[in-house]
Amino acid sequence: MVLDFSQGKLIATEFEVQIRLSVANVVLQASAEDISLRLDPPMIIANGGGVRWSMKLDNAEQLDALQALLGIDYL
Repeated sequence: MVLDFSQGKLIATEFEVQIRLSVANVVLQASAEDISLRLDPPMIIANGGGVRWSMKLDNAEQLDALQALLGIDYL
C-alpha cells in the first residue's frame, strides 16, 4: 500500500512500514511488529529493537488504512 500525505509517502506491507519524507530524502523504516498506532492525533509510532521514531499523519482515514493492513489495535 502507498499513501501520499503532506510530508511525503507512506509505504506499507503486512511486514514493514516505510515513510519517505520529501525533505532531504529521509526514509524512516520499521518492522510491522514494532509499530503502534494512535488515533488522537493520528500518529504512527515505531519503538522496538534499534528503532524509535513517530510521525503525525494528515487524518484518521490514512491511519485507518494502515490499521486495516497491519491488523493492530490503536493505543
